[in-house]
Amino acid sequence: MKHFILYTFSIVLLGCNNNARNQISPIAKEYIDEVISLLEQKSIKKNQIDWTVFTNKIYLHAKNSKKIEDTYPCISFAISELKDNHSYFEPAKNSTKIENLNPLPILVDENVPRDIGYIRIPFFIGNNEAVKDYIDTITEKISQQNKAELKGWIVDLRDNFGGNMWPMLVGIEPILGDGIVGYFLDNNNNYEVWKVLEGKVFLNSEVVEQNTNLIHLKNEKPNVAVLINAKTASSGEAISIAFKGRNKTKFFGTKTFGVSTGCKSYTLSDSSRINLAESIFVDRNKTKYGSSIQPDVKCNDNESLQVAIDWLNKID
Repeated sequence: MKHFILYTFSIVLLGCNNNARNQISPIAKEYIDEVISLLEQKSIKKNQIDWTVFTNKIYLHAKNSKKIEDTYPCISFAISELKDNHSYFEPAKNSTKIENLNPLPILVDENVPRDIGYIRIPFFIGNNEAVKDYIDTITEKISQQNKAELKGWIVDLRDNFGGNMWPMLVGIEPILGDGIVGYFLDNNNNYEVWKVLEGKVFLNSEVVEQNTNLIHLKNEKPNVAVLINAKTASSGEAISIAFKGRNKTKFFGTKTFGVSTGCKSYTLSDSSRINLAESIFVDRNKTKYGSSIQPDVKCNDNESLQVAIDWLNKID
């Protein structure tokens, strides 16, 4: 009797899905299929999803869609069903204007003792000109504190919610050091290498960013305290992971936001856009992430700076 009930339910569900598809116009169906095909091929969750069930749910959600615009709620629903917490859908006819968005937060540098270096790596969103200004600002701040007698450096990644990771990575190179510092790992188990070397950042063999004013620390290979918190996210987490596995390094604060995944932007046939998480971050020792990064020393935001200073002061 139990099997009969399950069989009957399956027939009813199949009938509902077929009915839903029949109520969608050809142009709407074609658009939905375009999106599902992209997600099935590229999503980092590709191998964790039953795509038949997934597709049926999306069609039910798109019931009665006639125009492409009618499918937008269903596309947003499909992205949420990936459950990667990072991907998003931006419709071509998005009425949200930049000037109506909340202003970006201003992150202030902390005061530290003169025998300890401090650099905050903030989020970054901007064009090529802004990239140069961002890198130059970080370089100048490091240069002003570049003394051989420093006990170590504090790298502050708190509230860095992301953006473009490459200017961040090349900017922090003097403290981070050269070499392979991380990877992207996609759903087909392919690695892409993050490498920093003499003012250049490489993705595999391609130069993706460079610092034309590279400096070298007078105190080579310093002790480094990395500050993280719940608002350290996305590219902020990528820079955190670049420091994972580095010698003489310790993390202080709270666990990060938990979207340590690489996204790529895809433009759809109607000029809408999907920013899709299609890889996870991996550190230099091939430890895989994809979720939150944990501190070595757990402490509140208002404590982490002082705890880091105390640690640097205790090191011989």
